[in-house]
Amino acid sequence: MEYFTGDEIKAQKQSEISKRYEGYVGRNINDFFAVNLVEKYHNRVFGNAKEKTKILDYGTASGVFATQLTQKGFKNIYGLDRADYVDRDKKNTFTEFKLADINTDTLPWPDNSFDIITAWCVFPHLENPHHGVRETFRILKPGGLFVLSIPHLLSRASVQYFLKHKDFARYHPEKDHIAVFTPGVFQIAFLKYFDVINMEYFIDPRSLRGLKGKIRKFILRVSAINARIKNYFEKRWGYNQIWILRKK
Repeated sequence: MEYFTGDEIKAQKQSEISKRYEGYVGRNINDFFAVNLVEKYHNRVFGNAKEKTKILDYGTASGVFATQLTQKGFKNIYGLDRADYVDRDKKNTFTEFKLADINTDTLPWPDNSFDIITAWCVFPHLENPHHGVRETFRILKPGGLFVLSIPHLLSRASVQYFLKHKDFARYHPEKDHIAVFTPGVFQIAFLKYFDVINMEYFIDPRSLRGLKGKIRKFILRVSAINARIKNYFEKRWGYNQIWILRKK
């Protein structure tokens, strides 16, 4: 029988994680959904001077989102992750990339450092998301934007699954989601530090396949002429909630 030391097991797990994130592109990042949304609210709040905007991305993974930001004209891009999963060809994308654990660490930047902080499906994975919220508030400039995504637990599919299985599909034991943000929990955790600019929905392309998917696509396209109707269907079919918050 072969035995491994604790350090060897840790190194092996780190290698497995690194392979998983090599070239990784999350659902929010696909088709430029995330970067288009950031650009939209950046221009609304800060105008078009992208070269001066300092953006920090939590959980950078392979670095695809940072690369998309540069394609949109952003220049000052910072990255943070618990380990370095960034693809070699994307290393130069970052003005600065640092390692830290958002659960426990004091993040390695001074107060009021960034104009925008993004977190694409990061906070549901945290054991101590409340520490991460407080640190985000600390290093974000007054009036800065915090853009984050969390699972949409009140979608029709999510509610139906919960009623049948008494659990949420996104929180199976084999998944890494461990922090649950119901509307009340989100309000307590985030909204004492931030004001809400808007909340949008990401619709998983998988739900737009087949006959039902084609019908949903048609309804979404037609409902675009009325923001209230469009919001109703996005809320019904959304996969993730995207919160656009502003530091108080």
